[in-house]
Amino acid sequence: MKRASRGFSLVELVVVVAIAIVVAAIAVPAVKRTITTYQLDSSAHAVASLLQQARMTAVQTNTPYYVQYNANAALNNEAVAVPAPRTNPFIYQTQDPTVVVSANIAFQPLAAAPNHAQLDAYLGVVPDAGGLIGFNARGIPCTANAGNTFLCNTAAPHGFEWFMQNTMGGGWVAITVTPSGRIKSWRLSSNNGVWQ
Repeated sequence: MKRASRGFSLVELVVVVAIAIVVAAIAVPAVKRTITTYQLDSSAHAVASLLQQARMTAVQTNTPYYVQYNANAALNNEAVAVPAPRTNPFIYQTQDPTVVVSANIAFQPLAAAPNHAQLDAYLGVVPDAGGLIGFNARGIPCTANAGNTFLCNTAAPHGFEWFMQNTMGGGWVAITVTPSGRIKSWRLSSNNGVWQ
């Protein structure tokens, strides 16, 4: 003798759907926050890697290399490394090392960055303003000499800070270059405002 199979009642189905909607409503903001944090961190690491690549290339080719970012999202929101001859004006070619960051990530000037006293103390010098970071043939950070970019200005120790912000989630990252050439990426903790 066969037993009749029972399905779900309408009440049971409504309860399950309601629970699924509540779980999704809780999970979506957490997933979105995770994605924006990942985009920000990966962009910072990619730019730090580009700076390290420019530093190594400067030493290998015995030619100063400079890295500059383009903060205009319409022009790919990118950072590019070029050798000294193409720095003034900054002209890059398709074969030059380039990092294109996510459209949600924007380079920000030093003046727009949140409190960066902790990073300034880490550098040990006042960070150079502007969006151009150079490395001389010994891999030491420098600024471009206005008259001749082959003469990388190392008269005083140079430290650099670049800042990027996620325009969707508001998070911040920084890339620092110490006077000795150490390159590091930092993330601003939303909990306590400390750079980590």
